[in-house]
Amino acid sequence: MKKNKKIFSFLDVSIIVVVSSFIMCFLGATLIYKHLGGINFSLLNDDNQLKEFIGAYNNLIDNYYDTLNKDELIAGAISGMYSVTGDPYTTYLNQGSATNLDNSLNGKYNGIGITIYKEDLKIKEVFDDTPASRAGIKQGDIITKMNGENVTPNDDIAEKIKKSKSFTLTVSRNGIEHTFNLSPASINDPVVSSHLFNQNGKRIGYIKLEVFNSTCDVQVSDHLAKLEKEGIDALVFDLRDNSGGYLQMAKNIAEIFIEKGKIIYSLESKNSKEDAKDETNEKRTYPISVVVNKSSASASEVLAGALKYSYGAKLVGNKTYGKGLVQERANLSTGTAIKYTTAKWLVPTGECIDGKGLLPDIEVEFDSTLYDRENIYTDSQVMRAVNDLAG
Repeated sequence: MKKNKKIFSFLDVSIIVVVSSFIMCFLGATLIYKHLGGINFSLLNDDNQLKEFIGAYNNLIDNYYDTLNKDELIAGAISGMYSVTGDPYTTYLNQGSATNLDNSLNGKYNGIGITIYKEDLKIKEVFDDTPASRAGIKQGDIITKMNGENVTPNDDIAEKIKKSKSFTLTVSRNGIEHTFNLSPASINDPVVSSHLFNQNGKRIGYIKLEVFNSTCDVQVSDHLAKLEKEGIDALVFDLRDNSGGYLQMAKNIAEIFIEKGKIIYSLESKNSKEDAKDETNEKRTYPISVVVNKSSASASEVLAGALKYSYGAKLVGNKTYGKGLVQERANLSTGTAIKYTTAKWLVPTGECIDGKGLLPDIEVEFDSTLYDRENIYTDSQVMRAVNDLAG
């Protein structure tokens, strides 16, 4: 018995071909969209401005009399496009700038665990459980040689250390030279320091935060825990010369102090406004003063504003920088990056401080003539905050 065979007409075949082609085109466009950074290149023909740019690019490539570097052309085009916004925070980052930004914020670095006074190569601090501390290097040592060769303040010692697999470091200690064999390691970038003041019978804690990197909230918590074990009555939080960093870190630190439900900051974008509130049960009640200056910017102003308006802290020092805009970043395949403003942020009162800054409750100038970098008691702004809290 013969089986009936299905026979397709020419019309049937035509419909199948058209439908299959449509499906393949749709899937192809979808794959391109997903794998090329969310850019749907199937829509390029609908954008007249983009077609004009591509035409100008092709004309230059095809007709310019000399050899051109295509990577440099595209980098220049992106840089120019972002600069046209007139927003200094919307910008193109070359490889060096992108790498430096990453290094300053990633919370770790390749080194031996010391900080140095650049002007005379004196070691400011040696951190625990690092190659430097294990080798026996001490605070106050002065670096004189690296790999047997004399070094000066003009040499970038930190960069040389980062690039070395192993090296010798010679320091002068009380006029006697000591040489150490060292190998850099990946260590947490210490951006927080602390001190305890005993003033007028009160114990005043002090925390200085250098930058809002990816580990700063944990570092602040650790230093605060040590101070609170000493039974502090109040706290000075120093944000001077801190130009910002991760906004999330500012929120995390604010949540250590502020009561649940209170506004830390608000974000106002092109189409919406959103309040960022404290979502934790953790809080403090002791008095806080925040020391700021004209270089306290961005995330520093977010934290200072949150502590001022939602905690009741006093600001001491000088007016802050006034950066009230928030940026996002996207990395490009060439190792470069783009950074662009997506919203403005508001202090808990609803004000945007961009171009204005935060005004101090207690205005006091930094007296450089009295300041000794190794004696915090000579810091006029810090001591004004301490004395105000100590009554």
